[in-house]
Formats: sequence, C-alpha cells, structure tokens
Amino acid sequence: MKKAYISLSIICGVLAVGASLYLLPPDGSAEPSELVGSWRGSQGAELTLREDGSLTAVVVPTRFSDDDKPANLFTGKGTWTLEPKPEAGDQQIHLSLGEVFGSKKGVQLEIQGKGARDGLAIPISIDTGAKFTFKRPR
Repeated sequence: MKKAYISLSIICGVLAVGASLYLLPPDGSAEPSELVGSWRGSQGAELTLREDGSLTAVVVPTRFSDDDKPANLFTGKGTWTLEPKPEAGDQQIHLSLGEVFGSKKGVQLEIQGKGARDGLAIPISIDTGAKFTFKRPR
C-alpha cells in the first residue's frame, strides 16, 4: 500500500510540474535580429527598430494618464538597446527618444514571449497589469 501511495505521489508531482510549465507563458526574450523591423500599436502608434540601433517612432506613448490612456506621444527618431535577460521576468528594450526641455525621454518595452512572438509592450500599470502592446504587421 505504501508503494502505491509513493508511486501515486511521484506521478502527481511530475504531472503538476509538467502542467505548470505548459500553462505558464515563458519569459519574454529575444535576440536583436528578432526585434529589427516594424511594430504597430493601437491609435496609429508605429515603431521601427533598425539593425544599427536607431529607431523611428510615430505617436509612441511616453506617459499615461490615470485612466491608462496615452498622455504624451512621441514622433521622431531615437535609439534602442536590448537589455540583458534577467534571471526571472521579461527581457527589456530601452528606447531613447531624444530630449525635451533638456531632459532625455526614454521608454522601457517588455519583450512578450520567446523571440517577441507575442509582441512588445510598454507597462502602463503595475496594479492592473495594463500594457500598451506593439505587434508585427500582418
């Protein structure tokens, strides 16, 4: 009887670990080559990342209001750098979007899914988990 309980416990443990790995989305990560190209968000937002680290942005949000709507939008040129992958969580891209009144504007994007297959996102609210997402055009 003890052998049956032990065997059943081991099988249940293996199934639980397997199910959690399958159900939990993998942390977002990408190589620079997987990020190069055009990305589109809602409300006409567009982001083009180039191989040389330069970018072009069209109405990309840099700040959000209390109701999670874009409060400041940036259109222009800038640069991007891929941050190293952290131990846990999504890898990030830092966008440098020029200067406004002597202060540099920047935005952090989270990579969603392996190879950015689920897009890029600007976190809006830690409390609600709201994100402004960019996807590859189809």
